[in-house]
Amino acid sequence: MKKYSIGEVSDRIGLSRDTLRFYEKKGIIHPEKEKNGYRTYTYDDILKLLKIRFYRRLDFSIEDIERILYKSSISSHRTMVREKIKEEKQVAEKHRQALLHLNQLQKLYLDVEHSLNCFDLRPLPPSYQLTDNRLVNDLEISDLCCLYQEYRLLGDSAEQTSEYFLISEEQAALMKIKQKLGRSPMVRHKACVYTIMESEAPVADVKDILNAAAWAKNQGYAPLGTAYSGCLLSCAADEQNTRSIHYIELYLPIKAQK
Repeated sequence: MKKYSIGEVSDRIGLSRDTLRFYEKKGIIHPEKEKNGYRTYTYDDILKLLKIRFYRRLDFSIEDIERILYKSSISSHRTMVREKIKEEKQVAEKHRQALLHLNQLQKLYLDVEHSLNCFDLRPLPPSYQLTDNRLVNDLEISDLCCLYQEYRLLGDSAEQTSEYFLISEEQAALMKIKQKLGRSPMVRHKACVYTIMESEAPVADVKDILNAAAWAKNQGYAPLGTAYSGCLLSCAADEQNTRSIHYIELYLPIKAQK
């Protein structure tokens, strides 16, 4: 049977010599050593290395590969593959959610750039109001929600009336938790004054809420008497790096004045 040098095997299947030595050290291939100390490989060794490379591509551990090659039956292989499929589905779901959150962060940064200290009109997306912290903790979504304060407008003043987590219906659907949140009350408003404010504090300043109400009136709208504000996940340092700046978003529900 023809024998191959370590260089020939490395060139033929695209594995470095260090990798071939590593597999030998782990005991999953067993090249022969000539009298001169050089390693030689058989065609059978090359086939094993191709199998090792394939299973490594599927992220099987060296220990699992050793069992597949030497210590298990087809039935055991099938069980290992079934478990690996389950594991990879969990990893894929984790990556899907990570991509979802990264896209949301990207949108958040764009919102800060476009809406900072500016007023415009937009809806408050349908969102689940989560007042039961046990539910939030059971679902492990506290970091995916936004902690909002609800305010009541009282003439020339505003006061905070409650605080709770909000998670949008869209995000809940993407996270596949809508069914678990189904009984939670919804917050939604078709028309709101929207802005993002810089603040050293992580909560809205009452005067900013009143400024939004004044802008609404000047545009021909009447505030409905409530406001919602939440501190966005992103924050930054000032130019001197001496203090943190929080970004607070504000929704002020409105209607057209008669």
